[in-house]
Amino acid sequence: MEQESIRLFFENEQKKDEESRKKLQKSYDRIAWLRLVVFLGAVVLLYLGLTKRPMQELYLVGGFIMLAGFLVLIRLHDGIEKQQRMLAARIAAVEAYPARLGTGWREFPEDGGRYLQKEDTVCRDLDLLGPGSLYQMVNICQSAYGKWRLADVLKDPYTLVSERKERQEAIRELADNPSFLLDYESAVRRAFVDGRKHPTRDDDTKKPGNTYKPGKIRFAGWMGMLMVLVPMMNLAVVVAILIGMIQPAWILVSFLVGYGITAGCKGKLDSQMRGIFSSEMTSGQIYPIFQTIQDTDFHSEKLVSIRERVVGNDGMMVAQKKLSHLADLKNLDYNPVVGMLLTGFLGWDFFLAFLGARWDEKHGEAFAGSFDIVAEVEELGSLAVLSVVRPTILPELTGTDREEKGRTGLHFRNLAHPLLDPETVVSNDGELESPLTVITGSNMSGKTTFLRTVAINLVLSYIGAGVVADEFSSDYRHLFTSMRVQDDVAGGISTFYAEILRVREMADYIRKGHGIPALCLIDEIFKGTNSADRIVGAEEALKRLSVGGSMVIVSTHDFELCNLKQQDGSPADNRHFEESYADDKLVFDYKMKDGPCTTRNARALLHLAGLMDASGAEDPA
Repeated sequence: MEQESIRLFFENEQKKDEESRKKLQKSYDRIAWLRLVVFLGAVVLLYLGLTKRPMQELYLVGGFIMLAGFLVLIRLHDGIEKQQRMLAARIAAVEAYPARLGTGWREFPEDGGRYLQKEDTVCRDLDLLGPGSLYQMVNICQSAYGKWRLADVLKDPYTLVSERKERQEAIRELADNPSFLLDYESAVRRAFVDGRKHPTRDDDTKKPGNTYKPGKIRFAGWMGMLMVLVPMMNLAVVVAILIGMIQPAWILVSFLVGYGITAGCKGKLDSQMRGIFSSEMTSGQIYPIFQTIQDTDFHSEKLVSIRERVVGNDGMMVAQKKLSHLADLKNLDYNPVVGMLLTGFLGWDFFLAFLGARWDEKHGEAFAGSFDIVAEVEELGSLAVLSVVRPTILPELTGTDREEKGRTGLHFRNLAHPLLDPETVVSNDGELESPLTVITGSNMSGKTTFLRTVAINLVLSYIGAGVVADEFSSDYRHLFTSMRVQDDVAGGISTFYAEILRVREMADYIRKGHGIPALCLIDEIFKGTNSADRIVGAEEALKRLSVGGSMVIVSTHDFELCNLKQQDGSPADNRHFEESYADDKLVFDYKMKDGPCTTRNARALLHLAGLMDASGAEDPA
């Protein structure tokens, strides 16, 4: 969709959601009042039925009927409340998209920074994770499982290259179906709305994952005996009252005995059920998530496979449906009044334990496979978000294990940075095929942004996402970056030495002759030392890096590097960015051009800042 069409789509979704919110609130209020009236009626009739008077038995029966009606209204009320919570989740999901169309997404609280490790230099350099990152922009994951998965994909895009074609088709299909993305995110957002701590895997990673173990719930024989005893005891008392054998007040005694028996066993019963109700992942909330998958007719191979795993013969959807019903029954006792009545009259916790044990026996195995599916669709959906809010194309990638070797290098038309405002971002055309490309240009002319634009779109192409361009093709390469290099005071490492370590990592990789050639992107090489050492060091380092099929793209202010020769004696390819002047102001077009740069703007910037006069002398002030 075009940007304006997308904007209108989400505006219409917001209007529809607001209308639905008002209708649900009216229904909620009406049933709340009706529930109160019915409850008061039940209290009055039960009181009349428990005191000596004519037609005492009819009052008692009427009271129980009213009480049953009260329970039905509670279920209806809870159903509307569930719809309200789901709608609230959907409203939150919809509201995020207009922000993504511009730069408002930078205010999103979840930026993925907590997943960054010290060694994740490429992620920092390219803004894949952390404040102002790709993760912050596209993330629709609400489960800890999905958030971890998305972060892992961005941190290590090479592991999924073999699945790239299938992922491309799935991500494109999701991008063409924003309604599904909204419904799915809403369902997951609702399931994880309380933000409770998610269980972690038992392996060394300790990442979020499924710790549910089928077959661990046990329903002992004594539990079954008490499950029958409590309601039968209360039923016998009611019958005895109706036929006049005992006084109605005995129903209170029976209730208290049943309540005492059940409450006394509650600790043991809860321990049995903890495997089902201890976390949001096992509380029946996954069923609405899977319903969105069930209700969608997918066509891509990966999404069809996911849907079959959910609704196929393995019983996963059935397991979730049964668990959802079980959770609804469990939720009945959250109401204090209803909880007391169910506990005292029916021994409710015994029934829940019995149903839980049967569910575990029949459906536990199928349920255990649910967690990874939730995360996988969240991750794919997040990457699809980019193609919803930005114009993207499916890139061509050659040189992977599954694809034929094609032309080498980078070829692109209207390539743009996905994190910049689409209203102002400047795109570039280019063909970079030389083992060594030197990019020169004035301060703020766009050199660094261009390097990041190339790299972040390459990462997107590796993981099957769309890239922000009209055309984009590349051969498959291992990415190395040296951009946001910082010193380490505690570790005794200067900025210059930190740069050296980055470049040495690149050189080591190239020297070892890995199967995947390297692409090294270096911004302002060796800027942490003096110009004489910088030029000599850069010449030697760049010659070592641009061998063995690797490619190096380096930006620099040192025009001397424009004359650099490669290892085989051929000259480096030169590109540049430049500026112009209008009304005593610097103007940048951010367009890459052939050849070396011939202009400088440091003196002009100092003059504009009031630190140097127009002649080049220092400002006497």
